[in-house]
Amino acid sequence: MQKAYDNISNTSGKANAEKLKETHLYVKFMPDNEKEYQILKHDSTLVLYNYPLDYEIKVKGNSYQDPGVPVGKPTYQYCSVETIKQLPKGVKYKVLAKLYIPQSGEGQFNNISNGRVSNQLLKDLEHEAFRLTNNLGDLKNSTSKNAKTSSYRPSGYIQSWDESKGQVVGIEGVEVRARRWFTTHVGYTLANGYYSCNGTFVYNCDYSIDWARYNFEIRDGWLSTACYNGPNKSGGWSIIIADGAQWFYSKIFRASYRYYYQAINGLRRPPENSFWGVQMHIRAFNEANSDINGSHCAACRFLGLGSAIKLYNPTNTSREIFGTTIHELGHASHWNMDSYNYNNGDGLVVETWARGVQWALTNLEYSNYTPFYYRQKGGSSEPYYNYTGVVQDMVDGIDGYDQVSDYYISQIENALIGHRTWIGWRDNIKNQYNNATENNLDNLYDYWGY
Repeated sequence: MQKAYDNISNTSGKANAEKLKETHLYVKFMPDNEKEYQILKHDSTLVLYNYPLDYEIKVKGNSYQDPGVPVGKPTYQYCSVETIKQLPKGVKYKVLAKLYIPQSGEGQFNNISNGRVSNQLLKDLEHEAFRLTNNLGDLKNSTSKNAKTSSYRPSGYIQSWDESKGQVVGIEGVEVRARRWFTTHVGYTLANGYYSCNGTFVYNCDYSIDWARYNFEIRDGWLSTACYNGPNKSGGWSIIIADGAQWFYSKIFRASYRYYYQAINGLRRPPENSFWGVQMHIRAFNEANSDINGSHCAACRFLGLGSAIKLYNPTNTSREIFGTTIHELGHASHWNMDSYNYNNGDGLVVETWARGVQWALTNLEYSNYTPFYYRQKGGSSEPYYNYTGVVQDMVDGIDGYDQVSDYYISQIENALIGHRTWIGWRDNIKNQYNNATENNLDNLYDYWGY
């Protein structure tokens, strides 16, 4: 960059040539364990990549694990940060390079100019630096005087095919990254899937998606976030995801984003990323499992590199994957609300509640959705008999045996606090809330339960 500035300002070799001052640092973080990795994840201002930023990606995949990092450790994390930023404490790092990344605006040229710097000057400077390092691609034979001057804002849409709805749907809340070398611009998708990034480029950029937000991340078979590495191109990028592992990730993301960031009928959120907590890890196994669609393990959030939630069977329908994700996050929310009574609770209570949340929140996305329910048969030890429909019956209208209605699902959730038995839960609902149909609660719980 210094040589480029000297060239375009015709000061090369002169004693009074102005010297550039670094604006950013190219940093390689080397977390030694999950705790240190989570320290990085707590800083929402870090735009982390799990691969080096000064390499060209020849073969694109869903994630990357550095071959020098032993199995069981998080891979290295790379990013560029402003020189004034205080780096997270407690994580080893190495400054790989000092950078000069100019931007238009007041004072952005540091000691070069006290006035406003023209966009064309910045483009000329970048163009000359890329020319000197043979990184212009198709424009490698051009000079700074013939620099490409038009710029574009990375934008487009991220959508997926939803066979349960029979239509293409937007994937809301996705963070789309557009990166050229050490500069990243980001945009967030709206409900229809459209996004527009917060900066512009002149030359090609690398598009990518991390299937994650601050509170959760989806992991593939590796120990890092599942990602979608898009094309290297100028102009916008749009995609409709219709199959494969990325389709599976997109369905899990939609459900997770709903539970964490959208309307959920007054229910509590699952465990959130904070100083005292850690980011929720949802591991997506792109494989069949004939026994289960998913599982939840609260302790796994704190042991090694475990994922609290594991999901299987990517060939299930969009609606089924959405519902299973909500179900397992419902367990996580229940544990977060009252860990003692969750850990020691009756399976009938724990699974019935998660099934109820599955019904309520999946219905916000897929109308008239009802999961499979089972009645407890004389205290049977078969675990699937714990998946009862008592929550839905307390909320929806009267129908046959169901003579209970008009409870808010948030009331049913509140009544779980401090109770772990089927009868204790029922009695707490009756004691806490007045409802015209509460005299029928005993019969309803008897129908579904012991």
